[in-house]
Amino acid sequence: MMKKLIFCLLLQSIAGLGLYAQIDLRSNAYSIIQDASTEVICTSPTNAVRKERKVIQILDEKGKEEASFACLCDQSTTLSKFSGEVQDSQGKSIRKIKKSELQITEYSSELATDNYYYYFNYTPPQYPITITYEWEMKCNDGLIVFPFFLPQDNYNQSVVQASYRIQTPADSPCLYYALNIDAKVNQQKTPEGTWLTEANVKSLPAIRKEPFGPDIYDLLPRIMFVPKHFTWAGTQGSMKDWQAYGKWQYQLLEGRNELPPALKEELHKLTASCNSPYEKVAAIYQYLGKTTRYVSIQLGIGGLQPIPATNVHRTGFGDCKGLSNYMRAMLAEVGIPSYYTVISTYHRKLLPDFASVNQMNHVILQVPLSGDTLWLECTNPDIPLGYIHHSIAGHDALNIKEDGGHLCRLPAYPDSLNKQLNRASVTLSVGGEAQIKVKQSSFLLQYENNVSLKNMESTKQLDALRSDLHLQQANVSDVRLEEFKNKVPQLDVSYTINTTQYGNRTGKRLFIPANIFHKSFPTIDNKEERTQNLQIIYGYQDIDSICIHLPEGYEIESLPRTSQLKKQFGEFQSSIKSQNKEIFITHRLLLRQGIYSPEVYAEFAAFMKEVASQYYSKIILRKTDEP
Repeated sequence: MMKKLIFCLLLQSIAGLGLYAQIDLRSNAYSIIQDASTEVICTSPTNAVRKERKVIQILDEKGKEEASFACLCDQSTTLSKFSGEVQDSQGKSIRKIKKSELQITEYSSELATDNYYYYFNYTPPQYPITITYEWEMKCNDGLIVFPFFLPQDNYNQSVVQASYRIQTPADSPCLYYALNIDAKVNQQKTPEGTWLTEANVKSLPAIRKEPFGPDIYDLLPRIMFVPKHFTWAGTQGSMKDWQAYGKWQYQLLEGRNELPPALKEELHKLTASCNSPYEKVAAIYQYLGKTTRYVSIQLGIGGLQPIPATNVHRTGFGDCKGLSNYMRAMLAEVGIPSYYTVISTYHRKLLPDFASVNQMNHVILQVPLSGDTLWLECTNPDIPLGYIHHSIAGHDALNIKEDGGHLCRLPAYPDSLNKQLNRASVTLSVGGEAQIKVKQSSFLLQYENNVSLKNMESTKQLDALRSDLHLQQANVSDVRLEEFKNKVPQLDVSYTINTTQYGNRTGKRLFIPANIFHKSFPTIDNKEERTQNLQIIYGYQDIDSICIHLPEGYEIESLPRTSQLKKQFGEFQSSIKSQNKEIFITHRLLLRQGIYSPEVYAEFAAFMKEVASQYYSKIILRKTDEP
C-alpha cells in the first residue's frame, strides 16, 4: 500500500478538546476543543515549520482516549519542541508534561519504513479535565501537500474555535478545497511578497455516530491545502490539476522498467504458445504470482516511487507500486501496453477539480485490451484475473500516462451478483436431533468474504463455518471446498451438520428454526432522531433454500407467516410450503448499495427488523399420538 506519511500529510490522530463556550456544544460530546491553532511557515519550497496548539477538555470517561498525544515523524520530519499541561476543573495546574517524557515507537504495518511515532498516553484521574498540548515540527526535504485544517477528527467531539494559518513562498501560492465546513478562507500577498492563507471556525457541534451512517471521513469538516508548485525529494512538479500531477508521477516511473536479458527471454518463451493478448496477460500474471510476494516499502520517496523492475525480479518482492511497475514492464516486453494507476482503497471518489497526493493510497495496473479492459491487483495475484475486488470496484482512479494524469472510474458489479446461495436439507429425528446437509455458493464480494476458508487449518475452518449458524449445538464435518477462478469468481462449500438440539421441546410440541443461517444479521432501533444520510456501503443478495424432512409421529401445528417487501434500498421475499412430510422454506434478500435520505431511515429500520424476524422465526410441530 502507498502509505508514506510525510510532514505535509500528517493528520493529528489524537484529538484535542477544550473548555466549552456554549452549553449546546456539550450535546453528544465526550470532549470539547476550546481552542486549536495550526501555523505552517514555508521558508522555501523544501523547508517548513509547523506550530500546533490544542486545548482539550475531557468531559467524562467516554472521551479519555482523546487525552493522549501522538505525532508521526520520518527521516525528513522531526519533532523539535513539545510541552503539555493538565489542569483540573478549577483551572489549577496538576501536571506538566516534558518532551523527555514522550515515548518513541517504530512499530508499523510496513516491513520497510522510516516512520516513527512520538506518543504520550495519559489517563485522566478525574473529570472534567483540561489538557493543553503545544508542539513544533520541522520538515527539510520537500513539501508535496500541507497539513489539513481539521478542527474535528472524531465522533462526539465539539469545537469552540479553531484557526489555521499558512505562509508560502511568493512563487507558490497554496491551493485549497473545503469540505463540510462553512469557513471563509482569506488569501493575500504580504508586504514581503509571500502568500498568506488563513481560515478559522467557531462553534462546531459534536458529530454523533449513527447506524448505517456515512464514513466519518465524509462527515468531518476540513480544508485541504496543497502547493501549486512543489519540490519533493529532489524533483519538481505542479499540483494545479490532475494532469499536471500525473506528469510528475510519470517522471518517477522513467528508467524503472528495465528487465534483465534472461527474464526477457523467459517471458517470450512463456507466451510463445499464447493465441491472444488476454492469454499472454494471464500467463504473465500467473508468473508474477509464483515468483513474487507483497512487501510494503515506504522509505523516502519510495512512498510514491516504485522500486526498479530489476530489483523486484532480483529480490522477489515489492509493494503495490513496485509490483505494478514490474508487471507493466513485463507486459511491455511482450508488446502489451498498460498503465500505472493510482487509486484509493478507502474512498470511492476523487475530487475532480482538486489534485492532491493524499487522496490515493494504492496502485494497480490497467490493461486496455481490444473489447475488454483488465484491472490487475498485482499485490495479490491469487485474485482471479479480470476480477475487480471490493476495495477498488466502482472507485475513481488516476491513469498515469506520458502526457499526465487522466481520471477514470473502475467498473462496479450489480448488487445482485454479490450473491450467496445457501441450500440445506434437514433430516429431523423424533427427539429433536438433526442431520443437515449444506451447500453454500458464494460469488464476487461474498466470495471474497469466504475465500480465506481454503487456506485455514481444519479446526479453524470448522469454527468459522459454525460461527454463522443459528444453532446452539452444531458439530460440523465433511467439509469440501471448490473454487472457480472466473471473472465472476465462485466458492462452493459443502459440509454436514449434526446437532442434538435442532429445536426446543415443550411438552408435546417441538419448536424448530425456519432458517439456521444469518446468526449475525443486524437489527437497529429507531429511537433517536436521524440526522445523517443512510448509507449502504456494499450491496448484496442472499438466497436461502431449506428443506426440512419431518420425523414420523409429528405434524405441523404452525408455520411462520410469509413476507414480501419491496423498497428503494432493498427487497425481501419469504415463502414456506409443506408437502408429504416436508417443509420447503425460501428466503430472498437483496440490499442495494447507495446513499439515501434520513427520511427513509425509519422505513429501513422496520425493513431490517422484519427480515430478522423472518430469519429467526420458528416452526411448531406437534406429536400426533397425543390429544
